[in-house]
Amino acid sequence: MATRDQLYAKFGITAEAAQLFEVALGTVVLASKGHNNNWYNEQDPKAAAKALEIIESSTLGRVLEMLKHELHFEDDLIISQFKRGLVARNRLFHGFFERHNFKIQSEEGRDDMVAELEELHEELFRCWRVAEGLANTLAEGLIAEE
Repeated sequence: MATRDQLYAKFGITAEAAQLFEVALGTVVLASKGHNNNWYNEQDPKAAAKALEIIESSTLGRVLEMLKHELHFEDDLIISQFKRGLVARNRLFHGFFERHNFKIQSEEGRDDMVAELEELHEELFRCWRVAEGLANTLAEGLIAEE
């Protein structure tokens, strides 16, 4: 039976996974934009800083749209994975406690909430791993080009 402290801890751990995913996806977009604009050979710090500012001030959905413009994917598997991550992130940050309303008052209700957080965490963690792997692959490719 989950306590409030356990519930809040699980929410925090899940929020961390969401932020890791967001940062990794932003890194992929920035690295791709740098590659597409040849910033690795002809540096343009002002354009790179502006791109980073735009990425950091954008919603996750907007960053995902940017990614689709910067990288070509052979199939929709990765984009579909990231879209599931977007849905999970939005379920977490937009009304999680409101949706569960009074469930927090009972042990059984908190167990239900923790179970949903576990599902969200798994999805967000999976998305982070895919995005991080993509960022690493891009970095390795860019290093190999030098």
